[in-house]
Amino acid sequence: MKKTKQQHQRSISISLNPVNLQVFDGVAFDFPQQKLFGVKNGELYPLIGQSKLQFKRKKLNANEKILHESISADGATYFNSNAPLMTYNHVIAVDTNTRNIQGSTVSVTAAFHLVPAGKGDGYISAFSTLLSVFEVWDVVEKPENHGWWQVLSAVSKQADLYPGKIALVVDSDLGEHDSFNSREKPIFLDYYLPENVMIVYGSDKGGPEHLTTKLIKYCHNTADTVFKGQHVLMDIDDLVPGDGGLFTYFRQWKDLSIFKKFADSKCNI
Repeated sequence: MKKTKQQHQRSISISLNPVNLQVFDGVAFDFPQQKLFGVKNGELYPLIGQSKLQFKRKKLNANEKILHESISADGATYFNSNAPLMTYNHVIAVDTNTRNIQGSTVSVTAAFHLVPAGKGDGYISAFSTLLSVFEVWDVVEKPENHGWWQVLSAVSKQADLYPGKIALVVDSDLGEHDSFNSREKPIFLDYYLPENVMIVYGSDKGGPEHLTTKLIKYCHNTADTVFKGQHVLMDIDDLVPGDGGLFTYFRQWKDLSIFKKFADSKCNI
């Protein structure tokens, strides 16, 4: 007897600045541009303030899950999950996998860098590269946030290579993103997001239509390669003692050619 395939209800949520309700008569969808506009006396105007775009999924007898959440860099209001990413000069996705190995907690972080170059009919063009893969042992704070901090610190040291606005795509701490993006809370210890960086949420449980999902999946699978290949246990080259008490050991993986390319990972845009 065949099992009945469960249907998952999906929805889109757009949070607008309440001022728009007072200024405009209503809103209008521009499908070619995939934007939302305010309507006043029959004319279209950009909406006021920042707007937050969310894609959600509701399973039967389960809580609603957010698959994507973003704010555009140009202030426009979009209803396509990929369009806000294209408003940034740089998109950096970061994911961390953690395992317990012989009594130690080992965390491997992978970071992927994408530079939007444009979009066409049904596709997005971009330049991309695997930015970094590194490993830390027994990190004292949350491994995911430590990974963000390490990546952003490295980017800040080479700021001339990353001009403009940066979207940092992550898959954790969703409930804190508003506080992180408003700089009300630090993302790691006393480190706050740089002014040109905004956190964007992507879930690896999202569909193939979400670029954020593809980026997070790629980073997750890349980090997992280190564990699957037994590199952590069998190879101790370049493993150096930690400094400052944040972790016991650190290793930067220098040969990134051992990891799958983004285009070879079933994450094609």
